[in-house]
Amino acid sequence: MRVTISCAVLLLCVSFVSSAASAADTPKAAVTGFYNTYIKLKTRGIPSAKELAQYKPYITPELAGLLKSTDDVEIKYKEETKGEVPPLVEGDIFTSLFEGADSFKVLSCDEKGESASCLLEFKNTNPGDGKTFTWKDGVMLVKGKSGWLVSDVEYKGGWDFAVKGNLTDLLKNVIKGDYGY
Repeated sequence: MRVTISCAVLLLCVSFVSSAASAADTPKAAVTGFYNTYIKLKTRGIPSAKELAQYKPYITPELAGLLKSTDDVEIKYKEETKGEVPPLVEGDIFTSLFEGADSFKVLSCDEKGESASCLLEFKNTNPGDGKTFTWKDGVMLVKGKSGWLVSDVEYKGGWDFAVKGNLTDLLKNVIKGDYGY
């Protein structure tokens, strides 16, 4: 009996700790968790189902649904083209720079009720010449039942080939068949 109760208490504690670890009580904590995952995974293009599972603790169900639907479109497109053409979405989708970032810093977060926006500084160091490119992008968040969650990325890159607009519009365009973003 004692062993059963001890196991139940242990499982309850582990469950509580793991859910608390994924719940972000501040916008900065949510953005930091999201981009730490991004840096670890080095995601380019649409995240696979396995990658998406690692982002889910930090993103809204709506954003997760858009990413899943876009991945489904990519899978279908790959089957239809027998993998002989590039994916519909190439490069980084979580920052303005096609090559993506290798580091980030949260510069500020502005909370307004149940929503927030954060400004981040990203860096990408070219392995060839060692030069570092620095830029800023924005992240939108909403407060959910379990804490703050990333709902969108606002691309702020001002150079010629920067991704423009925001992440959710990019995903919606791919889903509806508008591949020009």
